[in-house]
Amino acid sequence: MLRSSLVIGILGLCALASFGQEAPQPAQKLPLVKSGDMPFYPQLPRIAQIEGEVHLRITTDGLAVASVTVESGPPMLAKAAEENVKTWKFEPHKPTSFPVLFSYHLDKEMVTYSCDPDIPDDGTVVLKLPREVDITSHLRIRDCHDPNEGLDLSEPLRVFLEVCEVDGGRVPCNKMRIRLHSETITIEPKRFKQSEEAQGFVVPRELRADKNFDLTIEMGETVSTIKGIHPNYLKGNWRIGIDHVPFKEHTPAVYRLPDSIHCVGFVEMLWTEPGVVYLGQCS
Repeated sequence: MLRSSLVIGILGLCALASFGQEAPQPAQKLPLVKSGDMPFYPQLPRIAQIEGEVHLRITTDGLAVASVTVESGPPMLAKAAEENVKTWKFEPHKPTSFPVLFSYHLDKEMVTYSCDPDIPDDGTVVLKLPREVDITSHLRIRDCHDPNEGLDLSEPLRVFLEVCEVDGGRVPCNKMRIRLHSETITIEPKRFKQSEEAQGFVVPRELRADKNFDLTIEMGETVSTIKGIHPNYLKGNWRIGIDHVPFKEHTPAVYRLPDSIHCVGFVEMLWTEPGVVYLGQCS
């Protein structure tokens, strides 16, 4: 949901007169908006990095918007602005017509890399009704690809183990035992090795509909279980490993660990940007 801040601009009427001069005409009295949908930054223009101003002219019938004319602005943003003002309801007033400005901005210091269209946008909406609406959103860069692209697969999903490590050094991935757990099953997935660059395991069908899963990495006598991994990450290229203190600098996210932890297992999903990391304490 958009986090919004509400600012209502109130126009005061003033009459100034001086001897020998005609008094200026009072400013147009605008109707008070009493309800309407919260405006948002449309998804496609945000991904396409389209910003700009939309100038509308709306005509009211005394209670609601009777008609909307788009005077200028990027078409995809104009459509969203037009649809929003059509939801406005007013306090009873004399039918009138007036301009409305919608401004759409992208915060390029807050960038989201994602292929998921349903990630909520923690942006800001400022309302100066009924004249102006200002919408700021985080810049979202579409980053997704098919991790199985170009491969002749007998199963629809595979995980490719790109890097396997112990204490910062690479080890053969087939030396690590991997198990997957859900609420109902524990399974050691079928491994494959097409080459050193294309090896990993087949995603079990039993886990593809689960809400989350746990991953156990076992190397010798060291065992680490990483809990609560989102099923969307059960694909693509992984980096997995086990690290003991003193932790190596390139072990993902070890700076977040308390001093009481002396061994962690980790999995890093390398097909996202930046990589997503899950950690689990060793047993």
